Amino acid sequence: MRESRTFNRILILAALISVLTSLLLPWWGGYRVLAHHERDTAANLATWLDSVEQAQVASLPGIAKLSYGQPLPPQSSAWWFGSAAESKQLILGDTPFFYQLDTRFATQYWLSLSLPLMATSLLLFIGLYVRWSKENRKTEQHLHDLIINTDPELTTGNTPLEQSIIQWHHAYQSQIDSLQQQLSEAHQQSHQDSLTNLGNRYAFRRDLTQLLNDENKLAVSTLLMIRATALNEINSRLDHQAGDQYLQDITRIVRKAIQPMLGAKAYRTTGTDIAVLMKGQCDPLAQSLGTQLHQDFNHYQHLHGLDCTAYMGFTQLLPGQSPEQVLVRADSALAHAQVNEPNSWQVVHKNEDDKELGETQWRRRLESILEEEHIHLMVQPVQFKRSDLPGYNEILSRFPNDTDGWYPSSTVFAMLQRLDLSMHFEQKIIEMAIHRIASRNLSTQRWAINLTPASLQHPSFVIWLERILLRDVNVTSSLVFELDEHILEYQLVAGKRLIDMLRRCGARSAISKFGHGYGSFRQIKEFKPDYIKLDAQLVRHLQDDSANQQFVRMIVDLAQRLGCRVIAEGVETPEQKRTLDTMYIDGIQGYLIARPTDMDDFNQRTVSSA
Repeated sequence: MRESRTFNRILILAALISVLTSLLLPWWGGYRVLAHHERDTAANLATWLDSVEQAQVASLPGIAKLSYGQPLPPQSSAWWFGSAAESKQLILGDTPFFYQLDTRFATQYWLSLSLPLMATSLLLFIGLYVRWSKENRKTEQHLHDLIINTDPELTTGNTPLEQSIIQWHHAYQSQIDSLQQQLSEAHQQSHQDSLTNLGNRYAFRRDLTQLLNDENKLAVSTLLMIRATALNEINSRLDHQAGDQYLQDITRIVRKAIQPMLGAKAYRTTGTDIAVLMKGQCDPLAQSLGTQLHQDFNHYQHLHGLDCTAYMGFTQLLPGQSPEQVLVRADSALAHAQVNEPNSWQVVHKNEDDKELGETQWRRRLESILEEEHIHLMVQPVQFKRSDLPGYNEILSRFPNDTDGWYPSSTVFAMLQRLDLSMHFEQKIIEMAIHRIASRNLSTQRWAINLTPASLQHPSFVIWLERILLRDVNVTSSLVFELDEHILEYQLVAGKRLIDMLRRCGARSAISKFGHGYGSFRQIKEFKPDYIKLDAQLVRHLQDDSANQQFVRMIVDLAQRLGCRVIAEGVETPEQKRTLDTMYIDGIQGYLIARPTDMDDFNQRTVSSA
């Protein structure tokens, strides 16, 4: 340390000064003795020389060398005494006399004092240095231990240095705590979405993997995937700030809904998707949470004038499966939900068909089906009570798979909606149907084509359809376009615009899956369709449900007053047919009448009443 080095230098300097002092002070004493002897010799030498004989001159006391007339060497052997030991000259009469003083006494005096003093000083300072070194090493070790270990037993705080070390420890610990807090915040932010403050896709993937690898096989969990489908529309129609607000609103709705659920966590996994992981069985959670969110999203939709707020897909987390398998099921559930009414939810427990088929593989297969026109058109006719009415035949689409079978139509249309391919497939199906009708002269009957929600969600589709219908008036007059009631219920303006366009072009319209509530009567009044097709759910237990019978009679009465033909779908038993006949229904459709057949094999017959 700096203080130790300074003290070390001072000690060495003091030792040097002490040695020099021990050398110089005795020298100075010897020099003074020699100088005093020089003065006495100079004062008495002439007298001594006159009183002694020449033979005794060489033995004069205090004289080392004498010479008459012959100069001595100017330099003495005792050079350390300087000029006092040099050769000197004395003139007696006409004879010069040269002499040098005897310096042995002065030298002995000097050395006899200097050497013991120097030895004593050196021993003293060596002892001081050794002791100081021990104390210094002890102090350094103590400070070293104090720096490394903040044990209170090692801390006395008696010195400013120890107090500085203690303060340094406190400051260092404070910095560590601050850095740890910043690191914790940075780690949290790295797993948090900045817009919604939900966990991001990294946090979702981590927690999903932990749940799937949970050793407790009795602990079941559920994944809810929410797709904010209105985001792109809001971003393009308004701005990205409105889109951000929309996502934050969805987040608040979801947080409020899952707040009572212990351990439920929400994440924003993509730009439009919010995932929720929660403990518990899928079916009861889907029923309670899905119903609540459906109501909340409906309210938000009406409040902000949207076509749809969000769709929901539920699936169970099955032990031993990979995250990819779970996400494929969640995507499948979302896709199924998107072909139903807005803000609806769907549950997919497992994939029976193509369970390993992911989104990328679905896209490649569907694009291949579209490009190669591997779409089979099937026909299921309607039986009218009046034989003078033109036949009504519903055109259905089937999609072959690689095993000489068929993909489930609901799954295909769900994935088309999910991959934003619905409009392309609808255009291809309509073109194929019109080509078959025109090439086989089938325009004497009615041919019904189903439209999906994409027909109302894409204004460009309506423009394209109008252009197609205006090409051949005869074929167009034989076409009937069916839209499900739940699609029109939430898109009244777009639905009315589409039906008005069909009417202008000479085509007809039908509302299918009709009769979900008393709001259905409003659609009859608003749209005035040419046909109304009762939902199969109304027909299934119609003969045993008097309330449903009364409801159906009201529909038939109002529709016929407005000029609409009423068709009952899903008729499978003679009992259902007899009950419907008593209600003056116009037509029936179902397996009891005819199963779907290939359009190429359809013989253009009108199914007459039995």
